Amino acid sequence: MRRAPALLLLLLLAAPAWGYQTERAVLVIIDGLRYSEGLGDPTQAHVPQMAALAAQGALVETCLNLGITYTNRAVPAIWCGGYTEIFEFVDPDCGGANNNYTALPTVFEYFRKQKQKAPEDCIYVLKNVGCPWRGSMHPDYGPDWWPLYDMAGYTDASVWAEAQSVLAGESPELLLIYLADVDHYGHAGNWTNYLAAIEAADAIVGALWARLQELPAYAGKTTLFVTNDHGRHTTNWTGHGDGCAGCRRVQLLAVGPDTPAGLVSTTPRETIDVAPSIGLLLGFTTEYATGVAMSELFPGSGVDPLPAGMDLAAWPNPFRGETTLRLAAAAPAATTVELFDLAGRRVDTLPLAANAEAATWTPPAELASGVYFARVDIAGERLTRRLVLLR
Repeated sequence: MRRAPALLLLLLLAAPAWGYQTERAVLVIIDGLRYSEGLGDPTQAHVPQMAALAAQGALVETCLNLGITYTNRAVPAIWCGGYTEIFEFVDPDCGGANNNYTALPTVFEYFRKQKQKAPEDCIYVLKNVGCPWRGSMHPDYGPDWWPLYDMAGYTDASVWAEAQSVLAGESPELLLIYLADVDHYGHAGNWTNYLAAIEAADAIVGALWARLQELPAYAGKTTLFVTNDHGRHTTNWTGHGDGCAGCRRVQLLAVGPDTPAGLVSTTPRETIDVAPSIGLLLGFTTEYATGVAMSELFPGSGVDPLPAGMDLAAWPNPFRGETTLRLAAAAPAATTVELFDLAGRRVDTLPLAANAEAATWTPPAELASGVYFARVDIAGERLTRRLVLLR
């Protein structure tokens, strides 16, 4: 095993060591499931298995994709814990064809490098897309720490069959299963097949959880996350890609040894909060992510709670010139507010004195219009606020 570099050792020493029972994590992404046909349907007619798992574990009442709601941006946002930029490159593993990579490191890279895990411990199962989108080229992480890509067939049924083989064989500690049929049939404009694909994905999720309880490597020590990358247009269900409510609203549930049964979280969350939450449970940091770990889903595990009412707000937002970042309660100790762009680059910092409640940010003149993120660590918790700068 290679010796971890000094920076990595510092990250590991700084990583939280809460008393979680979770040792493995499985993430299922269902592409293009509109909330109104999923857990947002009061009857939950098409997702009975996921409804049962949400009741057995934790449900996030409001989860949104606040980034771009096309698949090629929405799925990487989940991997990266941030609304990452995407770049093209010539992929030698795909015969020299053009492919995409992310600006931000992925949850796979954080996990593998910080935990010093082999590719077989971190597997991404998806249908045969020919050339799967890649992780980052980030100098701290990059291709050496990408997951093992496992492509099988062209349907969700094929993906599920391969996932079962992976669970019984390699038994990875971190597994992502990507189900694409719902989005496929949505774009095809076939309502009957779209609903059938939702029901098939729901059955896969139910069978997956049952299988995890049967396998000794996973039983009693695995947390399952189920979400989707984006929804569909509120009025025209065959498409997506804008900021309509139907495109932004997604479902998110978690079930495992650290989630109390029947927990319904009213804390608004985003899809970018999934990767940091996996890191929280498995004991690695996602230091370039702008999402925030959902510690409220895992109470009673030793996490120091925020001071009552603690939150990070910004006004005005969107803004021109300057915006004031305000805490709902005074900071208990001096700290620093960090500002990041969408690529995860730190672009500015603001000091926040002990007992202060606010700091005003005047963006540097070289920063262009766009989306930025303010981040501050308070009482062991990371607070993040999305900012929109208008020039």
